[in-house]
Amino acid sequence: MLAVVRFIYKVKPVHAERVPQTGGVLLLPNHVSYMDAFLLGAACRRPVRFVMWEALYNLRWTKWLMILVGTVPISTTRAKDAIRAVAAALKEGEIVSLFPEGQITRHGMVNDLRKGFELMARQGDAQVVPVYLDGLYGSIFSFQGGKFFAKRPKHLRYPVVVHFGTPLAAREATALVVRHAMLALSSAAFLKRKSWAKAGDDLVAFANALRLGEAEWCRKGDVFLCLEPEGSLIHRTLKALTQVIPGTKCCLEASVANGAPIVAFGTRASLGKLTGQERLAFCLDSDFAPPPSTTVLRGYIDAESGILVSAEVPDPEMPAGEEGFQIGRKAGSLGRLLPGLNLEATDNGVRISGLMPGKDTVVNLAGVKLDEQGFLVMS
Repeated sequence: MLAVVRFIYKVKPVHAERVPQTGGVLLLPNHVSYMDAFLLGAACRRPVRFVMWEALYNLRWTKWLMILVGTVPISTTRAKDAIRAVAAALKEGEIVSLFPEGQITRHGMVNDLRKGFELMARQGDAQVVPVYLDGLYGSIFSFQGGKFFAKRPKHLRYPVVVHFGTPLAAREATALVVRHAMLALSSAAFLKRKSWAKAGDDLVAFANALRLGEAEWCRKGDVFLCLEPEGSLIHRTLKALTQVIPGTKCCLEASVANGAPIVAFGTRASLGKLTGQERLAFCLDSDFAPPPSTTVLRGYIDAESGILVSAEVPDPEMPAGEEGFQIGRKAGSLGRLLPGLNLEATDNGVRISGLMPGKDTVVNLAGVKLDEQGFLVMS
């Protein structure tokens, strides 16, 4: 099975040596697609047992496979049993992996982490290794484009990079610590992408475009309408965005769209140019105040560096009964922290780094914190 996975995907492990060679280890990766478990198994040097919801584990046509590969079934209605089952496997010296988000991302960014893994690691006396799967958003089995599976393969061997973090002692591995470790890994992964070769001289605009293009908001056929003057930061970012998202174009006049769906981008000062016919509208500026309209998606640009650090996206479509489990917007926030940025809490706010390759520039935001859902909010 792993041979088939490696044939379809070009899996590159980074710091696989960080996974302890002996003893119980709990791997905690981000969850991007239906192939995540197979790809992590292909990147890890030791055999990995995965945790799966019992309802999926018991499907008749796959249960034999789940038993064969040693999958650990857990149930939301029997939480204590689930913790004991995983802890027992860890005590036996095995590697167990679970997705602490509990669900595949539908907005392209990391969701809040559920804390059940904390007890599992402590009871199993295991080391905890955060993991970041980079490059999977946009693959067939991800939610990119608003649907699973309804996409064509972009590459014959789809490139995926699996970044392993530094092992944490069980009692140190809280949800907050693991989340920050994931962000640090995402930043390291983002800065090593081959896409940066297309950046040209305007590294800031390309960095903004690369991160915004990773979030889930764009649809096929969208035209990007710039409400700001030609040559402005937003205009340059949108031009770079057309490089990042194939099949899109940028214009300064709505008439150029020729009836195609329009996504408008502007600042608080230029939102007056909106006609109300736009499919979506973004307000991207360095003002902490909420945008004047609740229909406008908020984004925050650091005034000094020009880096877009956060943005709201439309709430993703969720299955029946799971509405509200993932949200793209939150009233009063500056939006979600965009992919590929490292964040550290400071005494009076947050410090955001990993902005661009070869640059040591950082963003310091006073009076701001990252909440459990990944939104930048006033502290």
